Amino acid sequence: MSILSIPGLSVIHKNSMTMAPLALSPISSLLLFKSGSGPTGSKSYATTTTQDVTKNIKGKKKFKKESKQQRVTVKPLNSRKTFLIDYYKHLMESNSVILFLHYNNLLKQEDHFFRAQVKQTGGTLTKIRNRLFQVYLKNSKREDPCAPLNGDKCQLLTNHPLLPIFKGPTAAITFKESIPVNILKLSKVLEKAKSQDKLFIIGAQIDGQTFTLKDIKDYQMLPSKEQLNVQLVQILQSLSGVSLVQLLQSAPVGLVSNLESHVNNKPSSSSEGKP
Repeated sequence: MSILSIPGLSVIHKNSMTMAPLALSPISSLLLFKSGSGPTGSKSYATTTTQDVTKNIKGKKKFKKESKQQRVTVKPLNSRKTFLIDYYKHLMESNSVILFLHYNNLLKQEDHFFRAQVKQTGGTLTKIRNRLFQVYLKNSKREDPCAPLNGDKCQLLTNHPLLPIFKGPTAAITFKESIPVNILKLSKVLEKAKSQDKLFIIGAQIDGQTFTLKDIKDYQMLPSKEQLNVQLVQILQSLSGVSLVQLLQSAPVGLVSNLESHVNNKPSSSSEGKP
């Protein structure tokens, strides 16, 4: 049996039962299905229009055109520089707390020790490349920091407040949630390394805001968000409870007492009529 079909034109040979591609012109509008080995030996016909074939060809061209549209970057898409800038973007946007540290001459054992200590506080230590991180900071407000600038330098943040701190080897410690007590624990962990000028905090970004060293010290002494929420609930309960009821009741009670005193002090009409 020989079969012709559109699209994906192919022929099945009755002897070898193998498929071979068959190219037909788009103007072909009639396909013949001939059964030579069937029990009846009859012929059947099927028709197709050139519009269907043209539509299929246009669909394939459109798919090829969309597949060719790729992300445009300054450096090659699969280069390490593009990867690192994308990673720094993820680092800054997916963490509430990012502490930047001076990372100086740590031995391998010291590095492993402090990484484990940082992990116990809920953080993650990552060494960063200053120049590439500065590139990200300058392009951090753009949708794609790796894309060409196309001459519009107004999009660059050349005065980003974190830019000046990147001098010498730098690392970042990130926390998913902004919990001040974790920063306090981390500060205690880093005290030993700080005394040797090996690992100490130089700046931070917390909840999207740039923090100085003084800001970090003040922040780590704050209560956590959960504690603040509990305190707020207690204040609201005190205001909405007995105190608020007493405050609302005091006004009508005072009004009633004033009216009663006024009625009691008012002279009667009979006494007013006597000579």
